[in-house]
This record gives sequence, structure tokens and C-alpha cells, in this order.
Amino acid sequence: MSLYVMELALGLLFIASLVGLVSGKRAYYVTLVSSVFLFASAVEGLNGLSGEIIPFLPTTVRIDSLSALFLLVTAFITFTLSLYLLSYEVKGDERFLAMATNMALLSVVVFLSTNNIERLTLFYELFAVFTAVMVLASETRGSRKATWRYLVLTQVFGIIPLLMATGLAYGAVGSLHHLTFHGLRENLGNLAVSPAFLLVLFLSASLVRSGAFPFHVWVPRVYRSLPSPFIPVFLLGEALGVYMLLRVAHFVLPSGEALGYAVAFIGTVTAFATLYSFKEIRLKRKFAYHSVMDVGIAYFALGSSLVLQGTFLGTVALLGALLHVLYQVLYKSSLFFGLGAIEHYGEEPNICSMRKLLKGHVIALLMSLSVFSMAGIPPLSAFVSKWLIYTASMGTTNVLLWLMVVTIAFLGIFPLASIIQVRRINRLICKREVERDEVPFAIRTVTGIVSLASFLVAVFPFILLPWLTGSLEELGYPLPETPSQLFLGSPGSLIALVTLVAMAVIGWRIGKMPTERVSELLLIFYNMGDILRFTADYFLSLGKTFYLNRILPVIKVVPKHELPLIRDYDDALDYPVRHLDEAMFMPLIRAVERLARWGRSRNLDMNALISGFAIAMAILIVLLGVFT
Repeated sequence: MSLYVMELALGLLFIASLVGLVSGKRAYYVTLVSSVFLFASAVEGLNGLSGEIIPFLPTTVRIDSLSALFLLVTAFITFTLSLYLLSYEVKGDERFLAMATNMALLSVVVFLSTNNIERLTLFYELFAVFTAVMVLASETRGSRKATWRYLVLTQVFGIIPLLMATGLAYGAVGSLHHLTFHGLRENLGNLAVSPAFLLVLFLSASLVRSGAFPFHVWVPRVYRSLPSPFIPVFLLGEALGVYMLLRVAHFVLPSGEALGYAVAFIGTVTAFATLYSFKEIRLKRKFAYHSVMDVGIAYFALGSSLVLQGTFLGTVALLGALLHVLYQVLYKSSLFFGLGAIEHYGEEPNICSMRKLLKGHVIALLMSLSVFSMAGIPPLSAFVSKWLIYTASMGTTNVLLWLMVVTIAFLGIFPLASIIQVRRINRLICKREVERDEVPFAIRTVTGIVSLASFLVAVFPFILLPWLTGSLEELGYPLPETPSQLFLGSPGSLIALVTLVAMAVIGWRIGKMPTERVSELLLIFYNMGDILRFTADYFLSLGKTFYLNRILPVIKVVPKHELPLIRDYDDALDYPVRHLDEAMFMPLIRAVERLARWGRSRNLDMNALISGFAIAMAILIVLLGVFT
């Protein structure tokens, strides 16, 4: 009976797309009804569902706890999106937007529920096509270029590798009807190529779909061109990419440490996108870069789970990846629903328009909850998922995982710092306000529902724990029995907790750094080199102060009354060594001083820094792998 419910939900989404072509906004009434049936199918799917749906296009489905969890989030986004759009004034071709949105949601549902590789490829393509139509129908400046770039990437690096993988799988299985994940797993010996080649093909398609490095370039352009309330559909698409790689790498094809290190490294480099958000005052592009960072963290966690496969820490990393990708769909959807309130009145979502429409409004509080969830403030969403991700890597003695997790932890400083900077600029240069009742009730309600859902599933992780553990039972991995065992059952959990709190404090401090003029503060958003030097000077000044006040009196004979007179390292040379050999410390001091002077004399280019770091990390990983 439940498969009939799912077919009914899919049928209603298809009808809604046809209604949208005729009457535009009225189609979302049908979408709203279909979401109820999607909820029912997702809940029933926890106990397992299998069979065939869509009589005119027979599709084998097999819904387990993993796909049911993603379906539940899809149903929730479908419900809130349709409720929101009933009150939203769409800027663009309303009919084609309604049609494409419903067909994209239909593609998501079939993609998550199908067990047939051919149908997976088909609905991957349909989702790419209909989401491209959504961008093109937005009729905003740059939408055509964004659509072209998005389509080229998804076709060349997404659908073509998937078609190759489907052809190779068909050659191994020998039948379209049995071309399922289960059938491929049973016929791996008949593959004409190594299973590793298939993994690379699926990895390419997953990275494009999620907007991960090196295919992340479409994300800020598409998000900028699309009306904010429609962006949650693309957030679901990002989750689809992670889901597909997780499904294939853990449940279908044999994968080893090499793939795990590659995926973790790609995720680490992808996380650098958060630095680009500093130069953005356009909020949609700013949050787009943060979205890329969240995808990178999810891929790092997924790669870590492959490296630690079969151990309890591997399970912790895998659960962290699942939580992070699902959490980010929720709190990012709430953010973009909030920005939609600005666009509803024809304003561009930026720092000042946000203050004009939302200051003093309850929707500002709800958006703040989502923003701080994204920044990893305890005990909100990203904090909970990062706790698990950091715990898995910091609980090992694996040097490569430690290098990458420390890098990601450092990058975790910047989302909060960026948010605090936005709040400071908002107070300084934006003065306009409006009355509270100008934001429609439905928009406020939906934003609040999604924001509170993101808050509740994070603060009360036991809500999702049975679903999460149930989704991994088939793998035979060690599973936690209670949330306390999951969060505190590893020696690395305390280190991870301290790291997260420390990064939040540092991010807060960096965000509140004093500046003399507003123009200097705005340079942070326009010149990436400035912010790197500003941040570097801050850390160097802290280190210098700590050395002069704490370390110098230990290694040098300095009278207490003369200690305040020492302003620089050169002043410290005038005092004799107390106990230790000066030669041990002075080369390091001179190196730090030269590094500081070099940083002040150069305008650092962000692209060069990221490229150099990526190359350095790759060389380091290769060397450590050889020595190991």
C-alpha cells in the first residue's frame, strides 16, 4: 500500500508541474498535498520498502533507512517550500518556475528511492535539466550565463561519467531489469574494468552535483541568479551528490583508503571557499560560499569514514557526514527563506536591505538562529555534526587525517567572524527600517518552522539517532547505542569539543576587531589580501605580546620595572640569558619577524594562496604516504 502512496505523491508532483504551466502559483497547492504523501512514504520507508513504481516507466525502488532519512528531509522542504511560495511574489516567469520546481522535486524523490542504476542516471539528468530551467526562468541579470555554466559542468562531468558507469555496469550484469545496486555488487567479477574506475566516475558526478571542488564555480553564480526561496531545491541537489557517493562507496563497490584520502582531501580544499565570503556584501553569494564549505566538510567526513572503515571511529565519521549534509539543508533553507522576504519587496539581499526590512522583526531572530547554526555555535546544528567529524579524525593517530581536520577546524573560524563583521557594518552604515507587519505571515511562519526544525534535531540528537544507526546496520559497522556513546565514546571527543569552542571564541574575536573607519572595514570584503594580513597581524601581535610578557622573563634577566619598556624583539636582545641558550630561540624569533615584514610588504592573492596550499598539501600527503 505504501508504494501506492509514493506513486500518488509522484503523480501529484507531475500534475502540479502541468498546473504550473497553466496557472503558475496555484500549482503549489497540489505540491503541498503531495508533500503529505511523501512524509507518509518516508516514515514507512524506515521499515523497508521495495517493488516497482511508475507503470509507464517501470522503476525498481528499494527504500531503506538511509534513503528514508533523505526522503523525510525532501518531504519537509517540499512542504515548507510550497507553503512559502503561495505568498511569495515571484520575479521571473512564474509558470516555468512552477513547472520546473515540481519536476525537480519529483526527480529528487525517484533518485533517492530507486535501486536501478539506469533510472538513477535518468533522474540525475532530469534534475539537472529542470534546475537549469529554474535558473533560466528567473530572468535575472546573468541568469543565462549561470545556466550555461551549470549545464556544461553537469553534462560533461556529471551525466557523461554516469552514462559510462551505467554502460560498464550493464556489461557486468547483462540485463537492464537486474541493473540494480544489488545486482552490480553480485557481479563485480564480470566488470571489464577495475571497480576503482567506476568509483572515480561516480565521484565526478557526485562532486558536480554537490558543487564541490573543482566544480564549485557554478554555485555562487546560480544562487545569485535564482530567487532565494527556490534555492532549497539546489540544497537538496547538493545532498543528492553526497548521498550517491555514500551509497556507492559504502554499500556497492569495494573502496579502500586511497579513495578515502582523495575524498577527504577534496573536501578539505573545498572548505577554503569560506574565505571568499569575506569579500561579499551580497548575501546570496556570501551564503553560497558558506554552502560550498559545508559540502566540503561533509566530503571530508565521508572520506574519513572510508579511511577508518569498519571501526567505531569510522561509524562516527559517517554519522557526522550524514548529519552535516542534512543539517545544512535545513539551516540554509531557513536562511534563504528569510532572504526571500527581502526579495519579496524588490530589494537586493545585502547588508542594508536586511536591516531595512528585518530589523526588530521576529524573522531576524529566526535567521540569526540559522546563521549561528551555520557558524557552529554550541549547541546548534553545525556544532553537533562537526563534533562527530572532528572526534573521528582526532581520535586516531593518522597524521594525514590530523593535518586535514586541523585545516578544516582553522577554516571554521571564518564563518562566525564573517557574520560578526556583517552585524558591525549593519549597525554602522545602515539606518533604514520598516514596520514589522510588512513581511507576510506565511513567509515568517515557514522561516520559523525550518529554523526551529534545524534547532531541535541538533539540540536533541536522539530524535535522528535511531534513523541514523538503522541506516548503517546493513554495513555491519560498530554502532552506538546511545547519544552519549556517540559523542563521548572516543578519546578524541574532548579534543574535538575544546577545538570547536576555541574556534568559536577566536572567530568571535576576529569578527569584533576594532577599525577606525567604516571604509577600512569595508575593505575586508573587497580585498582578500587585506583580511589575510589583518588576521595574520592579529595572531602575530598576540604571539609577540605573549612572548614579551610571559616567555621573556623566564629566559632573560629582565627587572620587573623595565618589562613595560620592552616594545619589540630588538629590545629583548639587550638583556642577558637567564638559563637557556639564546641561540635556541633567536633564529625562530628572527624568522617570525621576517615573515611578518614579508606579509606587510605584499598584497596576497587569494587564488594563488589556495592553489599553493593545495599543491603543498598534495606533495605533503604523497611524501608522508611514501615514508609511511
